[in-house]
Amino acid sequence: MREVYISGVGMTPFVSKTTTLPHVQGGQALNAALEDSGLDWAEIGLLVVGAVGTGMSSAPLVLHEMAWTGIPAVAVENASATGTAAFEQARAAVASGQVDTAAVVGIGSLGALLMSRAAEGERAPDLISVSGMAVPAVPFALMKQARMHRHGESADTSLLVVEKNLFNASRNPMAQRNKALTMDELKAAPMLVDPLRRVESCPIGDGAAAVVITSRRLANVSRVVRVAAAVAETDKWHGAAAFMPDLGVTKRVSARAYEQADIRPDSVDVVEVHEAFSVEELQYIEDLGLAAEGKASFAMADGDFHIGGRVAVSPSGGLIGRGHPGGATGLSQFVEITQQIRGQSGVRQHDGARVGFAQMIGAGGVSYAHILVGED
Repeated sequence: MREVYISGVGMTPFVSKTTTLPHVQGGQALNAALEDSGLDWAEIGLLVVGAVGTGMSSAPLVLHEMAWTGIPAVAVENASATGTAAFEQARAAVASGQVDTAAVVGIGSLGALLMSRAAEGERAPDLISVSGMAVPAVPFALMKQARMHRHGESADTSLLVVEKNLFNASRNPMAQRNKALTMDELKAAPMLVDPLRRVESCPIGDGAAAVVITSRRLANVSRVVRVAAAVAETDKWHGAAAFMPDLGVTKRVSARAYEQADIRPDSVDVVEVHEAFSVEELQYIEDLGLAAEGKASFAMADGDFHIGGRVAVSPSGGLIGRGHPGGATGLSQFVEITQQIRGQSGVRQHDGARVGFAQMIGAGGVSYAHILVGED
């Protein structure tokens, strides 16, 4: 298998709603990624589109926004992990030698999907079928209750995640939420599913992101970003499977990713995780080996996971701050980490960022882990 590099990244701002069609947004993000890479559209050998709630022909529609070059175009859907799954399809094609250069685009909206389900049945959206297991907040409310029981965390502990991520998002022009909140304001927020408050849930909206992947070390930037590890897995059965996700899957894929990249957790500088709900970030920080079991909240309170701390976790604002459109969510993690490694993140720059970890899950038990490494 060949080495794989990220040569270009681009995205549109994540917003609560837009009248711009998803494939048009996809073309905008892809043009930005091509400009960033210094490559021409004619050099792309494969287009993979991660699409949520867009209907048929998502990939050809994005292709037509660019030009009819005759290259293969395929669409991928994998719940919240749609963009990451699309990235993995393109990465594998480049690594195997199928193509030298591929483009990945994430489009579509979870909000649009919910509305279409409601329109079809003329009733409220069927959240159970959308999530694949239960109303999305329920299993993570149970996760929070489990952590409170096992580790003595209070109901307000996970608000540390929200406070940090909303502050990061307030400095990210691409983020859907752009206002930082004080801890007092967060504590006053209404409950969603006890003990999760509404502010601990990510917003869904619209947006697109794109990444250009190559087998060559391009000289378009001073620091090249290499994909050092790529691991995917699904849930294994466990005793609480009817109510909660497999809490072991992220730990398993992370361990395999570290082994594949031949690095240790203490080498990681920047992390983007799937914290659709605040408590997830605490859990995944521990699963990634960045804190001992039950200790993530203490390290969070000490500033270890803030920009400028030991490891910058969700410097983009994460799903809670940056937003969670669906198709573009996973790819936006690669955009953020790539820019951090290149030193292009402005006021959100984490000094000395060289190694990044992207972690993503999706309904139904899919889990991904990718490690990106900067090389001068």
